Amino acid sequence: MQPKPLKQDQHDLFKSRLSQQLNPDHELLQLAKRIPWEQLETEFNPLFSEGPSRPPLPVRLATGLMVLQHMFALSDERVVEAWVENPYWQAFCGYDFLQWEFPVHPTSLTRWRQRIGPEGIEKILQVSIQVAVQTKTVTSQELCKTICDTTVMPKAVAHPTDAKLIQRSLERIVRAARGANIHLKRAYLRVSRWSLREYQRLMHGRRMRKAQRPLNKLRRCLAKVLAELDPMLESCSKEVLREAAIGAKLLLQTREDKHKIYSCHEPQVSCIAKGKAHKPYEFGSKACLVVSGKKGLVLSLTTHPGNPYDGHLLEEARARSVRNTKTNISRILVDRGFRGHEVQSAEVLISCTRGLSKHLKRALRRRQAIEPWIGHMKSDGKLGRCHLKGLIGDQIHALLVGIGHNFRLILRKLRLFYVFLLNWAWKMVGLGQCKNSPLEPTRPRIVPLSA
Repeated sequence: MQPKPLKQDQHDLFKSRLSQQLNPDHELLQLAKRIPWEQLETEFNPLFSEGPSRPPLPVRLATGLMVLQHMFALSDERVVEAWVENPYWQAFCGYDFLQWEFPVHPTSLTRWRQRIGPEGIEKILQVSIQVAVQTKTVTSQELCKTICDTTVMPKAVAHPTDAKLIQRSLERIVRAARGANIHLKRAYLRVSRWSLREYQRLMHGRRMRKAQRPLNKLRRCLAKVLAELDPMLESCSKEVLREAAIGAKLLLQTREDKHKIYSCHEPQVSCIAKGKAHKPYEFGSKACLVVSGKKGLVLSLTTHPGNPYDGHLLEEARARSVRNTKTNISRILVDRGFRGHEVQSAEVLISCTRGLSKHLKRALRRRQAIEPWIGHMKSDGKLGRCHLKGLIGDQIHALLVGIGHNFRLILRKLRLFYVFLLNWAWKMVGLGQCKNSPLEPTRPRIVPLSA
């Protein structure tokens, strides 16, 4: 069934409209007027079938909740709760009467993200860039000169150690086997928990050599469970096969291996070293970010599994930025990690390049501006930790972070514009230039005292 649009034309005798009570100059209401909701409905309606089924969420409600969630860095549960409490959020999502109940279940946002996929999220990013140009947050000329950099988007996984990974894999294998009605002679769950606790106690006391004994015991427990499952793997379900393959790889991998497993529920997670003193290694995926050079508007944000070389990601990032902005990029500022790039259609300025003119050196100083913007996305946004599952979840989460960052910039522009307009009006009144204004200050009459 196709999603139905929100219709608030019919009057309610016992309720007042939000449009008659809320401040029309509020930045969220001004932003809602500028977003082309009909365009998004036209883009997303073909994703749903015409036959009889449960009606999906309205496009404006689902899109508005995702935008609000990443503008204010909230979870799926918290954004639904805050939506009921905030009438401006309800008006932003298209409701003209105050709602007292939750609009959706939080899990509906998960299914909506999976339905539209990264391609649909990228269309919302294109709309955010379009609204930014419309509100003059950025000009179309500023989109031609960009800055590109990479960072790590950490995944929601615990810090990996061999003992924790083996014990966790053992628990997942036993649970999957019991779900498939496979009887195991011995599960080793209680023994594995005791061994893990003993290993952590010894490692905390720096007794490395003695800690190998409980670690080897954990390995033997996992090996015995895999050996018992081996004759039954041909008729097992996909979940049991997947967990058994992860457990076998954990037993075989060594410290020098490249493609190791760092999480049982997210085996695609990579270990990336960025050279930070406080955090030598981060576990997640690499994100390549392109922003406008002056205002920091996100033009593209892509994620890549593993730890690819930065120079090999620049051409794809440039092509995506051109597709999102519909503007040709003439200059890209990058750091020394992008040496050896393959971009031929744009001027690429690399940091610490010798022999540049004074004009190019002055332009290259702007490259460092991307670092605080990345910091804002990790602190104010949700780039600091990704909770969505799989590689597709990484792509969706990164694009939503860029959308939230863009709309925060637009809100700031709208807020400052109305503050400037209000200050200008008060100055005009104070200077006496508004002759017919009812707020014009009157001068007191000076009456001379009689003798």
